[in-house]
Amino acid sequence: MPNYNLFEIIDLDYPGLHKVKEAYSKNDIKGALELFFSYFIHRKNVDLYIKEDITNIAEYCRTSFPKEVKDTINTAEEVLNHNFVFRYTWDMERTNVPYKFEDEVLWDYCPNGDEEWVFMLNRHRYFTSLGQSYALTGNEKYAKGFFNLIDHWIDNNPLGVERYKTTWRTIEAGCRCENWIKSLMYFINSKEFNGEILEKIIISLYEHGNYIYNSYNHFRRLSNWGVIENHGLFMISVFLPELKDSALYRKESINRLEEEIKLQVMKDGMHWEQSPMYHNEVLHCYLDTIMLAERNKLSLPSIILEKTKAMSYADFYMAKPNHHQPMQSDSDDTDLRDIITKAAVIFKDGTLKYGTYPYIDFESIWDLGYKSLKEFEDISIEEPKYKSYGFNYSGNYYMRSGWGEKDHYLYFHCGNLGSGHGHADLLHFDLFSKGESILIDPGRYTYVEGNALRDYLKSCKAHNTITVDDRDFTLCEGSWKYAKAATSIKQEFTSEEAFDFVQASHLGYMDLNDPVFITRKVIFVKPYYYVLVDEFYSKGKHNYKQYFHFDKGEVTLEENKVVFRGNKAKLTMLQLNSQVTNTLKDDYISKEYNKLENSTTLVTSLEGEGFTSIITVLYPEEINDKDVITAENLKILRGDSKEVEEEEAEAIKICFKDKEHIITISHNEAFKGSKLYVVEDIPVYGKVVIVNENKERIVVI
Repeated sequence: MPNYNLFEIIDLDYPGLHKVKEAYSKNDIKGALELFFSYFIHRKNVDLYIKEDITNIAEYCRTSFPKEVKDTINTAEEVLNHNFVFRYTWDMERTNVPYKFEDEVLWDYCPNGDEEWVFMLNRHRYFTSLGQSYALTGNEKYAKGFFNLIDHWIDNNPLGVERYKTTWRTIEAGCRCENWIKSLMYFINSKEFNGEILEKIIISLYEHGNYIYNSYNHFRRLSNWGVIENHGLFMISVFLPELKDSALYRKESINRLEEEIKLQVMKDGMHWEQSPMYHNEVLHCYLDTIMLAERNKLSLPSIILEKTKAMSYADFYMAKPNHHQPMQSDSDDTDLRDIITKAAVIFKDGTLKYGTYPYIDFESIWDLGYKSLKEFEDISIEEPKYKSYGFNYSGNYYMRSGWGEKDHYLYFHCGNLGSGHGHADLLHFDLFSKGESILIDPGRYTYVEGNALRDYLKSCKAHNTITVDDRDFTLCEGSWKYAKAATSIKQEFTSEEAFDFVQASHLGYMDLNDPVFITRKVIFVKPYYYVLVDEFYSKGKHNYKQYFHFDKGEVTLEENKVVFRGNKAKLTMLQLNSQVTNTLKDDYISKEYNKLENSTTLVTSLEGEGFTSIITVLYPEEINDKDVITAENLKILRGDSKEVEEEEAEAIKICFKDKEHIITISHNEAFKGSKLYVVEDIPVYGKVVIVNENKERIVVI
C-alpha cells in the first residue's frame, strides 16, 4: 500500500470529523478508523451516483432490460473467476477471446501480444458489473470479489517508473478513478465493506490524484488523455471533499478541463482528433463532470457547458439512420443513443431527445438516477431544424433525406488529419440507406505496431477516396505517425429542400513532378440519388483510381453499372466515363477492435491526360425494388450554338421512376464565347445546375 497515513491526508477539521480527530489525537488509530468509516457510510454531503433509489433502479432494470441484466451478471461471474473479456459498448479496445488467470491476476500480463489488453484490464470497467450485480441480486459474493480484486491490485501495483507504460499509464489512472468511485458506491451497505479497505482505497485514490495532478503537460492539453485524467481528478475532489488537497484538485481539474475543451473541441462541436470513438470518450467525461457539478452545487465555466452541448449535437447529426457513429478514423460501429440520451437529460433538450432511445437505457439509468425517468418523460420532443448538416470547421458533412431509419444518409469528410488516431481519409464518404450500411469506412481492427492490417486500414486505399499513380496522398508511418499529410481544402457546402451539395479538395498530389489538383463534388438530388464528381486538374498523363468499400453483401459488375445487394438495400452505380475499368477485390472490414470480417472493394481505374473527370451516379433503393435507372452524357452548346468541351463542363441525363433530370457541372471557368449553356434546348447558367422533371432550373452553385 502507498506510504501515506489516512489521517494525515484528510482534513480532520472537516465538518463531521470532530470525533475522528479526537480519537486520532489520543493515538486511538483503530477507533479513529472505525469512526471515520461510520462517518463515510452515513455522510449526506456528497451526491454521486447511487443513492436511496438503488432498489428502484434495480427493479427498473430487471423489468425493462432482462438481457442486459443477464449479461451484466454473466460478466460479473466471469470476473469472479478471473476470466476477462472486454465487451462493453464503449470499451476503447474490445476483445472477443476470454483469458482466464488460473490463480491470482497478473496485472501486467499480456496474453495476446497486444498491449491494449493490459490497458483494458487495468481500467477496471468490469468493477461496475460487480456493483450492478450486487444491486440486482444482493449477493455478497460480488462485494467480496470487488474488494478482493481492488485490494490485490493496490498491493501488487505500487506506483513506479517501471509501471508507467503498463499498469500506471496516466490514462488508465484517470479511468480507474471513475470506475473505482462508481463501483464502490454500490457496496456502501455491504457486510464485506470495512474501514481497512476504505482506508486502502482512499490512500490509493490520493496517490492517483497526485500522479495525475503532477503529470500535466502540453501533450495532455491537446489529447483525450488529458480530459480522461482530469475528469478522474475532478471525481476524486467531489468524492473525497475531506482530503486536504480536495479543493486544489477541484480547482485545478476544472481549470484543465476548461483549457482542454477550448483547445480540443472545434467551433462546430467536433473533437479535433477526428475520431468519433474518442470524441465520445471526451464527451462522456464532460457530461459526467457537468452532472456531478450540478448535483453537488459546484459551478463550472460556461464554455464547458456550451461546448459539451455542441459535442452532443455533433453526435446527433453524425448518427447514421441506425443510430450508429461512422467508423471514421479509429472508431467502432457503436450505437450513439446512450450518450445522446444522457445529454438530452442533462441539458433537458427536446431536439437531442429526438435522437435517443424512447426510454432511459440500462447503462444511463445507473448514472442518471431513478428520478431521470420522470425528467426524461417531461422533455418534449422537438423535430430537428435541419436534416443535413455541415460541420465546416472540422470538414465533416452529413447529407440525409430524412430522420427515419430507412432514409438515405451520406457522410463526407475533408478536414484536418487529427491526432495519431486519424486516417488517410480525405474525400472519403459513407453511404447508408433503407436500414443498411452500403459503403463504409473499414475501421481500425488493431493498434499493434507493425501489424500489416493496421497499416492498411489507415491508408488511402482503405477508404472511399481517390489516388493518383497508386501513391497515397497521406503517408502513415507505423501505428501512430505520418511521413506526409495532405492539406485539406474545404469549399462549399449548401443544403436546400431540393438538394444538398458539398465540394472539397486537397493538395496531396501537388508534390508530383507533374502536380495534380483533386476536387470531389457530391450532389444529393433529394430524395432520390447522389452524383459523385471527381475532377483531376493536371497537364500530364496519370492513372486515377477510386476505391469503394462495401459493407456485407453481394457486389456484381453488370453492363455499364455496378450493383450492390445487401439484406435490405440495393445500390446501383452508373459510371458516365466509358474509359473507366472496374475490378472487384476481396477485402476486410473491422466494425470493432479485434474483429475482422470479409468484404468486397470496387477499384476503378482510368488513364487520363490533362484535365480528367469521373462522374458516378449512386442510386440506393429497397432490395426488392425494380426501379430502372439510366444515365447518359449530353452535349452542351453555348448560346451561339458552339459545343462546349468536356474539360469546361459536362451534362448528364438521369432517368428513373418516369422522371427525367438533367445536371450540368462546370469543371472550369467559362471565359470564351457565350457564357450561357444550352442543354436539350434548355438554357442554364451556373457551376452546378439541376433541371428537374418539371423543367425547373435549380442552381446549386
